[in-house]
Amino acid sequence: MAGQTLFSEHINSAKFQEEFKKLWHSQSDFKSTNLEIISKPFKVCRISNFLRDEIIENLKCELDRHNHTRRALDLYQLEKTEDLSRATDKCIQRLNRSFQTDLVSWMKRNTDIELNGKVSMSSARYYDTDRLLCHDDNMGDRRIAYIFYLTETWSKEDGGALDLFDTDEDGSPRKTMKSLIPEYNSLVFFEVVDTSYHQVAEVTSDKCRWSINGWFHGPLKQTFPLRREPEVTFVPTNSIEVDLHSWISDAYLTPNIMVQIQEEVETSSYTFLKGFLKESVYQRIANDLTSRDISWRMIGPPDMRHYEIADEQTLPKLLKDFCHLFKSIFFIQLLLNKYTGLELVPDEIKGLKMTLELQRWSSGCYTLLYDRLLFQDASDESIELDQHDDDVSADDAAASARASTSGFSTGEINLDANGTRRELKRERISDSPSPANLPDKKKVARWLDSQSDVGMQVSSKHEHDMGEISSSPDEKLFRSDTPASEDDSASGDDEFQLDVIIQFHAEDAKGKPKTEDTIDYVDVSEHGGVLIQVPMRNNHLCLVYRSVLISRLQKYLNHLYDGYSYTFICSYYK
Repeated sequence: MAGQTLFSEHINSAKFQEEFKKLWHSQSDFKSTNLEIISKPFKVCRISNFLRDEIIENLKCELDRHNHTRRALDLYQLEKTEDLSRATDKCIQRLNRSFQTDLVSWMKRNTDIELNGKVSMSSARYYDTDRLLCHDDNMGDRRIAYIFYLTETWSKEDGGALDLFDTDEDGSPRKTMKSLIPEYNSLVFFEVVDTSYHQVAEVTSDKCRWSINGWFHGPLKQTFPLRREPEVTFVPTNSIEVDLHSWISDAYLTPNIMVQIQEEVETSSYTFLKGFLKESVYQRIANDLTSRDISWRMIGPPDMRHYEIADEQTLPKLLKDFCHLFKSIFFIQLLLNKYTGLELVPDEIKGLKMTLELQRWSSGCYTLLYDRLLFQDASDESIELDQHDDDVSADDAAASARASTSGFSTGEINLDANGTRRELKRERISDSPSPANLPDKKKVARWLDSQSDVGMQVSSKHEHDMGEISSSPDEKLFRSDTPASEDDSASGDDEFQLDVIIQFHAEDAKGKPKTEDTIDYVDVSEHGGVLIQVPMRNNHLCLVYRSVLISRLQKYLNHLYDGYSYTFICSYYK
């Protein structure tokens, strides 16, 4: 290997390469001073003492002069440079050349993976609470993912491990099976395959987790298997009569207030009502939520979501009754006829589809945006790529065929210019204006906060004015001009989806929200796609009348989040 001046001597020795090649093609685990092979959940190699020590210090000095831009989306939060392939720094240039020539040849020779000589490279830094959640890197022509660690004295207690996920029979990620602690001057790499799901766990110390990362590229894969979307469980409505006055604050059952709520929903497609449940009822429910008798189950897959849901059969009686309230056609009539003006007859209400989840949130919980093109239709088992002899690159063809959940990285991050649809959607969202700078019809967070302060006072005067946010008839936030497929639950003029949200224990003892993050409704196809941000507030009823093309997103809760909060979400479909 001509790059011996950069790489440690053992990398190029015949004995080391022979040992690596034999182990790489076996199904066994192995660990020695300079080499570790992990066979499951997918094949990963770690080469220790990779570069000469004096090279690393020069390399770090040069990298330190490059701008590490902070980036934060649903999938990740970290600082990174742009691609370093055009860097003019002496040591970085040498590293680039050595990777593109010597290391590419080494990889091709010893892994038998076909590569084309293209290598992506960037620098990433993770600080306290930074992370990169579950993804597979399987996009375009990426063939081998790599990470070179620059951080010294890193321990398990610092977080930031490279977590490897196993997969179920359908190819969906399941749970962490192996965790690699960052090791100074080590190169970790793995073949990018359909099941190479991994993440950078949240950093939980004040240290900086620093690495160089990227991909070795190669010929484009011809097919990408698709997964089945997680099943949706619908629950039936019932005709059991309920006394709404025993649950709901009186103000929200008066005709004048109902008319104002309906006008707001018709104008803005949502509303946010403070103190919706009677305070005594709310407090009793909040107390019951902490019962040890409730059975909670973590749901995934982790490249889409990670939070707990309650088994309804294990709920205390009051909580069961609360769930039954949302299934009652009398309560649904209030929501759909009085609050939204849909004027459904009883038979139509009985025929509604509905889902119901009581969610428990704590540090480490999240949802992620994902593209439904990831999931197969009943008639499709895989996507096949057409090979065109025009100016469309192989990367672009792959991006058009597969909207990968892999996000952007190898265990680290690198935003390729080619990006998949999903990546472009994430970038659109990241470019969204902050709530304070939204156009008048989208001053959502600020307006909701103001309603939180005065909502019940205004309601008690029968003057619940929600007219601050306005939109013209052809600019409804949650009406879509694009019809959904026949299989979608809400498409066309006579179909809809209504989300109903109530939160518990979302505020601390002083009434301050435990997190400033919000539940976001996102149109991933639009620039500035965040349409509404629902603050974390106790005993507020949020109604969102929306298209199925709108995604609901609840971002990652970091390790500083205190205790549990609970989100009750019921969705009605017609």
